[in-house]
Amino acid sequence: MFKEILEHIEKEGRLCKTSLGMVNDLCQFWTKESSNILNSLKEINTKYQFENLIEIRRSNSFETHLYYWKDICQFGLSPAIEDHDIDMDYILFVKDFFDHSKFSNYVEPKEFELDYYFEYIDRLFYSWFSFLWQKSDGASTGIPTCTVENNSSIMFYFNDFLWDDFSDYHKIRENKRVNGSLFNRELSITEIYARTNRNIKRKDKEIVWEFSGFNETTRANALRNLFLKYYLNRV
Repeated sequence: MFKEILEHIEKEGRLCKTSLGMVNDLCQFWTKESSNILNSLKEINTKYQFENLIEIRRSNSFETHLYYWKDICQFGLSPAIEDHDIDMDYILFVKDFFDHSKFSNYVEPKEFELDYYFEYIDRLFYSWFSFLWQKSDGASTGIPTCTVENNSSIMFYFNDFLWDDFSDYHKIRENKRVNGSLFNRELSITEIYARTNRNIKRKDKEIVWEFSGFNETTRANALRNLFLKYYLNRV
């Protein structure tokens, strides 16, 4: 599943051999979890169809988003409509790998690679879960779907695989069914990974999304509307 992305990370040369090994182990863990997660996502999608929201949410609520809640710097997920209404049937249906015994004695990455190491983990996690959400037909719910971190911050939307304000779904709050995906075909996990790039810890703060084709190149915000017309040139 992660082969092409991991080859790209190794080629970038930002992690030492030990850290690359830890990233590979995490990817193996997520790969083994994929089948069970996919089955749970299908069940969650059936339950959280837009038409069912009136029965699920509080009587005084007009919430139209489905949130996957996670703690900061952790990677377990639980679905909810409201912040105090975690779905107990699926609480932590995505397990945090830090709770797994295999990862309890990991070596701390070297200081010079810390930013890169944790950025890679974030991007791989969101790419993996997004790919499964797509496979489970999450778009069929008709609901904007995203993660919330630390009980307050919207992080990542699965409908168009973009971070918070970059997403076309961030400001959609109308109480009506929405077109659940920006795309008319499934994206590969490598294509999704390309969309998770935000470079927030780099000196120039630049978001680099670059696609080329038909003698043209498009970058950054223009990518969202032209994504299907261009071939991936660089992740």
